[in-house]
Amino acid sequence: MALKIFNSFSQQKEVFQPLEPGVVKMYVCGPTVYDEPHIGHLRSAYVFETMRRYLQSSMCGYKVFFVRNVTDVDDKIIEKAHAQGAADLTQAVLEVSKTYFDLYKRDLRRLGISEPTREPKATEHVGQMTSLIKRLVEKGMAYESEGDVYYDVRRFEAYGKLSHQNQKAMLENVRVDKNEKKRDPLDFALWKHAKEGEPSWPSPWGAGRPGWHIECSAMSMQYLGETFDIHGGGRDLLFPHHENEVAQSEGATSNPFVRFWVHHGLITVDGQKMSKSMKNFITLDTVLKDDPRYGDEILKLTFLGTHYSAPLDYSSERSAMDRSVWKRFFEFFQNSRILDKEGHKPSEKKIPQIYALFREAMDNDFNTPDVLAVMHKLISDAYKEKDPVFTVTAASAIRNFGAEVFGIVFDQDELPGLTKDEIERFIRERADAKKKKDYKASDEIRERLLKEKKVELRDLPDGRTTWRVRL
Repeated sequence: MALKIFNSFSQQKEVFQPLEPGVVKMYVCGPTVYDEPHIGHLRSAYVFETMRRYLQSSMCGYKVFFVRNVTDVDDKIIEKAHAQGAADLTQAVLEVSKTYFDLYKRDLRRLGISEPTREPKATEHVGQMTSLIKRLVEKGMAYESEGDVYYDVRRFEAYGKLSHQNQKAMLENVRVDKNEKKRDPLDFALWKHAKEGEPSWPSPWGAGRPGWHIECSAMSMQYLGETFDIHGGGRDLLFPHHENEVAQSEGATSNPFVRFWVHHGLITVDGQKMSKSMKNFITLDTVLKDDPRYGDEILKLTFLGTHYSAPLDYSSERSAMDRSVWKRFFEFFQNSRILDKEGHKPSEKKIPQIYALFREAMDNDFNTPDVLAVMHKLISDAYKEKDPVFTVTAASAIRNFGAEVFGIVFDQDELPGLTKDEIERFIRERADAKKKKDYKASDEIRERLLKEKKVELRDLPDGRTTWRVRL
């Protein structure tokens, strides 16, 4: 089965073949760094990390050139800096963007999300942006107005082709401002005339700064060329951001801009849109505070359990359900580890189709919920079969695929603050206490491990003692 990806442009699944054999060129809209990152930002990063991992995995074998931009100058960043009352607004903007970009990168590292091939910042590519704007002005696709430059939407007949809207419908949703310098309400800013104290750069139209939309066109074409394979982002970016990217990019080059547009669904909290004003956005710190051991891995399962294109509602009930899912994986690997110690080894002959099942699900538009369903069935079958080789074979496949594509360590050998060897030492000390009939000391060891480390000891009928983490 060939990999099929849902293309927002055609509104259907299409067989994916990159322009250049063996190489995938992929651009993703990254953060605007004006506030603390939340799990909505992390879902976006993890969705495209999973796609990237699969494309470059042993099952696909592509080399992926992955670009994720950073918007480090923007109205919201300037507003945040201005609210701080800084004497030097330009310096304050730099400090605000650095602070929140550092927090964003910290959270990505904690989730094990890889560095992109390129991570261009808007402020470092203003030259490329002014060159692209100049190209549009020279072609008559854009015009200058009192120091601002606007894209002339009426000159691009296909405007609306990505979001599948007609211009009349768009006009109904556009706020009309009598003081606007633009010719048409749908026209959008490519360059903004400098306001006093704000960060600015020189340009043929005077000092100013780039508009938001031109950033992504300039940076993506700088590193990936005028036409590339995949452009990703949240569904909220489909219009106007991505629609405007198409218009200005194709208006400048007369070439197709992107072959596959991929959009992920947004996160709600208990049915309501996650937002700062609602005071309901959830950070990774909050997730890890609730579960410092495995909160990051459980959050990944939350993301994987809903198809990337669908909205995801984050609630206490959903969190509890995903905790149970993690517990099932955890206990399965604990049982597998025991069998491995007893000398049972994986055999490809036992479950020959196992990786084909994973690939079939991923080839269907990166269907991670179906992959998890395959994994759960393997676990259920292992318990039914009661075949040690089947169990360790299933565990090996889940472990390998999970690590390579999902970036999840299902088989947790060591625990934060307590290694497996230390647990085994406590088990030996408890066994010695029982031999001496010091049952009080034996019980104290067991209770202390459970209370302080959440490690539960289990005495088996054959005299062995195993352990598991109580989630």
